[in-house]
Formats: sequence, structure tokens, C-alpha cells
Amino acid sequence: MKQMFCVLLGLVLIIGFSACAPKQKKVVDPGSERIYRITVSDLFGRISSEFWTIAKLEKLGVKTVSSSYFDRAMKFDDAELRVVSLLKIISQFELKSGEDAILLNCFDDYQGIISISDALKYDLQLATKIELGFGSSKPGWLNPLLVVVPDGKEPPFEERFLTANIRELKFVRSSDYYGPLIKIAKVSKETIQGFEVYKNNCLFCHSLKERGGNKGARLLQVYELEKETGQKKLLSDFKSFHHKGNADKQDVEQFVTRDQLQRVMNFLLALKRSEEKKN
Repeated sequence: MKQMFCVLLGLVLIIGFSACAPKQKKVVDPGSERIYRITVSDLFGRISSEFWTIAKLEKLGVKTVSSSYFDRAMKFDDAELRVVSLLKIISQFELKSGEDAILLNCFDDYQGIISISDALKYDLQLATKIELGFGSSKPGWLNPLLVVVPDGKEPPFEERFLTANIRELKFVRSSDYYGPLIKIAKVSKETIQGFEVYKNNCLFCHSLKERGGNKGARLLQVYELEKETGQKKLLSDFKSFHHKGNADKQDVEQFVTRDQLQRVMNFLLALKRSEEKKN
């Protein structure tokens, strides 16, 4: 009887200790369990969405590629990317309303946009998995889905070809998307040039007129660009935050020269003056 009691007591203690022991956390690839939305509209403007997983995307055909474009922009060596052709994804949908671009809404409030013609011209891919070389550190935002330029293709070196952490692909007409900004940009040759730089490198984080992402600050609210001190502050902040050495690898400085940044400020000033006239 005493022996039986000892055995039961031992079992109770083992179960108790097991219940109190900390559970080991499961390490999961951020992209592996996510659900992605693909959104289209019909001739009547009615919007519908499909929901895709990594497994469903990879059924379209998957391969592993390198990208010197990606390595150069991110300061990596020998990254390997498991990818699906963006054109194969596009081919799954019937576009009936003149859509010529894909809006890329991201989990971190970044918003990219890729024209369908660029997807065709540069054979753009979407990475479903990112494998970095030994010793490379990954910033928190660098997760699938990721736009990838495969080796052998040479698009302009711009921020727009590096959109990551995508949660939704939404087919749109670029004329509708950029319309409110293009009208203002046509003030002068310099403002048009500034708009081109802004839409290819800045709009993804710093939204204007309800276009673009909200990951970064509203520049017209933060900087008094009509004053020289405000322009100098923007230039200084841009260099300090978007320099190649920043910890989050947000190196936009590699895409935008000082002269181009000045033209961006000219475009922002034109936008501000346009809004002041309305008020």
C-alpha cells in the first residue's frame, strides 16, 4: 500500500512540474501562416477578393533565384529567394476595367505599386521565402511577399522594386491612383521631375492626398518647406534616417540624389500652395 502511494505521489509531482515548465515557443516563418488577399473589380466597379496562402501561390510554380538587384540595395551577399512569377499570378484574373497596375498593400502600412508592363518587361517575381547569406541580419519589415528583380534584368534602381511584407495585391488603374497628384505636378518641369522621384521612392511611406503608405511621417505637416530652415531640416533628417548605415536598412539615399530631393521639395511646395488656394 505504501509503495503504491509513493508511485502515485511521483506521478502527481511529474505532472505538476510538466504543467509549470515554460513551453518552448515555435519559430515560424512570418510568411508561412499568413493569408494574402488579391482584389479585382468588374465592369460595374464591384470589388471582390480572393484569399491565397503561400502553398496556393507556390502551386503556380516555384523556383529559387538570386537577385544582384536585391543584394545591392540591401547590402547583402548571395541571398536566395524562393519565388513565384508575378505574371503567372496576374494571368489567374480577368481584368475588365482597364487595370494596368497592382497596388501592393503591406502589413506595416507601406504601400507599393507596380505597373503590369513593368512586371512583363522585367519578369518580376514575388518571393515566398527569403534566405540570407551567413552573417546577414534581417530587418523586421523584410518578410514575404517581396517583389524580386531576377538576375539578367536591369530596371531603374529605385525603391519601388523592393516592396516587402505584402498582404494584398489590388489591381488598379494608374491614372486613377496618381490622378490627384499628377494634376498638381504639371505646374512646371521641375515639379513634374520632383513628382516622378517622389512616386518612385517616397510615396510608399509618406502619403499625399490619400495616396501612398502611412509608415512614415506626413512631410507637409512636419516641415515648413516654404522656409529655408524647413528645407534644410528635411535634407538633414533625410540623410540621417535614410543613410546606408541606418539600423533598419532603409537606405533610400542610394536612390535619390540631393538635386532630386530638391525637386521633390519643389513638388511638395506646389502641392501645399494648391491646397492653400482651395482654402
